[in-house]
Formats: sequence, structure tokens, C-alpha cells
Amino acid sequence: MIILILNFKAMSSKFSRINFHTETVERFKKYAIANDATYTETLETILEFLEKYSINPFVPFDDSVYSLHVLIDKRMDAVEAILSRMDTEQLKPSRELLERLFQPQKNDKPLLVERKILEKNSGSFKD
Repeated sequence: MIILILNFKAMSSKFSRINFHTETVERFKKYAIANDATYTETLETILEFLEKYSINPFVPFDDSVYSLHVLIDKRMDAVEAILSRMDTEQLKPSRELLERLFQPQKNDKPLLVERKILEKNSGSFKD
């Protein structure tokens, strides 16, 4: 039943016409076919992309480059924060453990303990 409802919604959407220059229509058709999408999907995707990244093709390019620069800076700051957190939470404790493992240990107790051999003649030895 869900499929029928979805198909019904797709069938009930309305279409409208806009006049474009023939060259523009041909370029758009080639672009949509190259991306294996319908004309509506292609146009919707393009518009969503432009809106999401605040790109206005009618504003001089320097302004849109600046907005892209700001967006990239924010993403790089996020990557830097992630790497910094990884460094403090994962790498430093691992490094400390490895350093402790390879550092010579200072033990006052000798590693080998000399045992005195009991003589057989002594009275404390029992069979």
C-alpha cells in the first residue's frame, strides 16, 4: 500500500513550462542524461546545491569565493578539533604506555634472588 501512495503522490505532482533558448535546453538535457537523472531531479539538485552553499551566480565571483572560503575554514576548524581530541584522548595515553614499557625500571629488589643450598648434613633437612 505504501508503494501505491508514493506512486499516487508522484503522479499527482503538477508540471509547468518555462521557455528557454534551444541551446540551453540541449546543454541541460545532456547534463541530466550524463548524471542519470530526470530533468526535474537535476534542476532540484542544482537549486538545492546553490542554496545550501549560498552561491549566487549573479553576485560577482569574489563574494561567492569569500563565502566558500568561510565555509572551508569552518570545516577545517572542525577537522582540527577532531584531530586535537584524538591526540589528547588516544595518542598521548598510548605514547605514555609505550614510554613506560621501554623505560628501564628502577627496582631496589634484585631480579635474581640467591638461594642458599641447604646442606644434607644439617638437621633441618627432612626426607
